[in-house]
Amino acid sequence: MKSAFKKKLESLRNKTFWWVDAAKGSPIKKHLIDISDILNNFDNTKEKRYKTVTRLLKHSINTTAFYKNLKINEFDLKLFPVITKNIITENEYLFRSNIFLNKKNITRSTSGSTGTPFKVIHNKNKIYRNSADTIYFSELAGFKIGYQLWYLRYWGLNFKNSNFKNWAQNLKPVEVINLNTDRIKELIIKIKKNPGNKGWLGFPSAFEQICKFLDQEKSQPIDANFKFIIGMAEGINDYTKERMSYYFKCPMVSRYSNMENGILAQQMANKTEYTINWASYHIEILNLHNNEQAPKGALGRIVVTDLFSYAMPLIRYDTGDIGAIDFSVNPPTLKNIAGRTTDTIYNTNGEIVSSFIMINSVRFDGIKQIQLIQESKTNYTIKLNCSDVFSDDKGLRDKFKSFLGDNAEINVEFVNEIPLLSSGKRKMTLNNYINR
Repeated sequence: MKSAFKKKLESLRNKTFWWVDAAKGSPIKKHLIDISDILNNFDNTKEKRYKTVTRLLKHSINTTAFYKNLKINEFDLKLFPVITKNIITENEYLFRSNIFLNKKNITRSTSGSTGTPFKVIHNKNKIYRNSADTIYFSELAGFKIGYQLWYLRYWGLNFKNSNFKNWAQNLKPVEVINLNTDRIKELIIKIKKNPGNKGWLGFPSAFEQICKFLDQEKSQPIDANFKFIIGMAEGINDYTKERMSYYFKCPMVSRYSNMENGILAQQMANKTEYTINWASYHIEILNLHNNEQAPKGALGRIVVTDLFSYAMPLIRYDTGDIGAIDFSVNPPTLKNIAGRTTDTIYNTNGEIVSSFIMINSVRFDGIKQIQLIQESKTNYTIKLNCSDVFSDDKGLRDKFKSFLGDNAEINVEFVNEIPLLSSGKRKMTLNNYINR
């Protein structure tokens, strides 16, 4: 009886959402149709995408002081400069469109993983577009409006909803700060008792904690009607992806997004590459040390042009992330997201090392948390939070030397806790060498 009532509520939430959208003129539905058209008919919508870019460039030159002062006469994306968080922060009001100064906009702010406060302004149409992007990519993962969304993140003052809004959206917020054994145990009990279709969304480091708890408890797979699992804001290691899929009986995918733009790309079930959101963004890969285009297929800086951010245009915005695009498929996909430039680890020969080397820690019993820090060209620190079961620090050093170089000097430091960032994320890698 309770389960049947939950399903009726799911259906009611779904219908109510689209009724409200229809009453506003169906802005989200129209965007959803456009996104689907572009991503499913990529070649046939080339002209549409070109017009969208041109319209944004014209708007930026005509209505913002920053772009007007550049005196660019052609609507060619490559003539526009690459911008960064610092450039935007130092010239915030120059980036604002005079058309939207007195309109109802929303401010998005974040410290991100860099610790630098940063905010952008989103106009109403951009907000509708982000909602449509979220629905489209969530549905690809198995979500339907009305399902329970168990959302693990840092729920600071800027993100908290009212209890009514959480109920209306069927949102179950889970705080990642102090996510200890007792809280995980309580969370699993709630999930088992709560009927209805469910999905996970959240930080992979929190999901990893849940998996390690369930491993320790020697738990069997949990029958709780989970339909999707989406990790966001951090890289997902193979261990977390495999164990979450095992325990909750559905595939886990990774979403690449940020607060200032929205959903840039997402994996499909059982795939490693990322489907790029070409409908809402134009993405380039530039060289690591200059603003030239990186060779096709090579790692470089991910630079984004937000096609629907009109109150504060973000054109050729350097996200601070590193990745590579596969142009051999159509539409092109992100074949690699290597993390942030400030978190990138290099071996002793100066070559980028994938952050996925951190998965090797699961081979060693007793490790609860691990962080790899590059201190100089050949010096590294491994911070370990572990139980008394762990005893093979030499084996751990040797394993990481096989990736970093035989001449790597690795110091193992034992700590009680690897702290979360103010955003609630936990860095697995950190480069003090390049940051200096």
